[in-house]
Amino acid sequence: MAEHFGVLALAPPLLAIVLAMTTRQVLVSLFAGVWVGALLVAEWNPIAATALTMDWIVAVVREPFDAKFIVLILFMGAGAAFIYRSGGILALERAIGDRVTTARDSQLLTWVIGVFIFFDSYTSTVVTGNATRELAQENRSSREMHAYVLDSTTSPVTTFGPVSNWVGFQVSMVIVGFEAADVTAAELDVTAFGLFLQSIPWNIYCFMAFFMVGFIALTQRFYGPMIDAEWRARSTGRTIREDATPLSDVSTDVGEPSELNPKLANFFVPIAVLLVVGLVSMWYLGGGHQPGVDVATAFEETDVALGLLYGAFAFMVTGFAGSLAYRTMDLDEASDTIIDGFNTMMIAVAIIVLAWAIGLAAEEVGTAEFIVDVMVGSGVPGSFLPLIVFLAAMFVAFTTGTSWGTMSILTPLAIPLGLELVGPSVLPVVIGMLFGGAIWGDHSSPISDTTVMSSIFAGSDHIDHVNTQVPFAATAAGATVVVLVLYGLGLRSPLVALPLAFALTIVAVLVLNKLDARRKGLPEVMPTAAAIESGAADADPLERDVAGADDGYDYLSPIPVIAVTITAAYVTLVFAFATLGG
Repeated sequence: MAEHFGVLALAPPLLAIVLAMTTRQVLVSLFAGVWVGALLVAEWNPIAATALTMDWIVAVVREPFDAKFIVLILFMGAGAAFIYRSGGILALERAIGDRVTTARDSQLLTWVIGVFIFFDSYTSTVVTGNATRELAQENRSSREMHAYVLDSTTSPVTTFGPVSNWVGFQVSMVIVGFEAADVTAAELDVTAFGLFLQSIPWNIYCFMAFFMVGFIALTQRFYGPMIDAEWRARSTGRTIREDATPLSDVSTDVGEPSELNPKLANFFVPIAVLLVVGLVSMWYLGGGHQPGVDVATAFEETDVALGLLYGAFAFMVTGFAGSLAYRTMDLDEASDTIIDGFNTMMIAVAIIVLAWAIGLAAEEVGTAEFIVDVMVGSGVPGSFLPLIVFLAAMFVAFTTGTSWGTMSILTPLAIPLGLELVGPSVLPVVIGMLFGGAIWGDHSSPISDTTVMSSIFAGSDHIDHVNTQVPFAATAAGATVVVLVLYGLGLRSPLVALPLAFALTIVAVLVLNKLDARRKGLPEVMPTAAAIESGAADADPLERDVAGADDGYDYLSPIPVIAVTITAAYVTLVFAFATLGG
């Protein structure tokens, strides 16, 4: 049972976040947050607090899920090292490099690959990041932008499914909410899965976050710190800030790719094995091989960490075998690559372990309960409950760094509250907003594991990734809040609410881009590196009327057309999936 310390319950996560953003020392900041939480629990005894901090760190590492995830991360690092070191990335660049010729192309390619891997956010981040990182850097797309595309594509896509471990988890949370409200599916005339499906059109934040990635990449209209990062990358070729510290740098940690016999098979086969083994393992572990167990049930009941661990091990072994089979390296080099791959993940593992520990500290001091008591118990009319739940989920996820943990905390509270204040009709809206708010916190918190993963596989400085992504996440959240206010005033149809949110988001991006570009004397449409070098694009404030006029983009070239077409097909599939809940 968590102790309650009033407003002091906010101290551990907020201290970690403030220190991380100001000092850029993520490990020290996270440890400080954990220690302060322990200091509260230990009644201000610093020696006891230090001992308790160690206990908490050991406790999270010993958790079965966490232990599997740590080994999974190491295997992923080794597999990624083989793809790079064996020449697989080099072969891919040679195969499609002449088609991906601009930063915009590489950003859209990253976005659309993320759409294909909709069954797990971690796997999507690893695969998509590895597939496109080198192309992005060659075409002078900043690592901050690459991390943003990874982060704001993977979680929204896996949230919608249609088949993913996220869907299984979210449905299980709805079931927990039913139990907390002491109601049955028969009494509500809808199953937990059906209610989840009905909530999809109301998960407005996730739709806006996913849409913004494609819209910003397609139009090349940036703002906030991202416009500075992209201009730096295009105009100077520095894809990372000069004094930045990337969480992972494969070329530094692993060495240069082998030129001996680079093959596309050494890129595609390990990734295909990762996907197939991971999916099949999750299906099997969930009982999918047993009679009467459908796919949705199997993914709901599966051991996600173990299934992905099997996939990651197969990923590493396949990379090892391919390197030897194509003679891109000898046995000694291949063995060293495993260790080097592990090394690329060391900082990430340390951050993730401390992020888990600060989550435990927040649980022990009652951070989430304090937030919920203040925000949900504020006496707001029932029609504004979705707005309150959205804001509460945002704050809990931001301060704890976990969207799944936020869903676990709030769903058993939000469903009974919705039934009591309004009735069954509000449940799809409440659930959609709860899940969306939780993911906003994941996108904005420097202590989120998925945010850390995005920084790793983009090779980005972690705090730079957070700083550049937050304005975009805030824009999507702002559009969501406006729609929720209108919902409180009487707007009830998602067929009106969702298009309105899209329109608000587009207007917000265009206005913010125009204002920030003019303030900084930069082009509104970020030109290609080639246009800048040739002088066709001029960023001089005195020449702003022609800045970006010749930006070098063909909007009907294959990459944009394919990306938009595939994404439209995916969104159509999601809405067709959602109609099953009707």
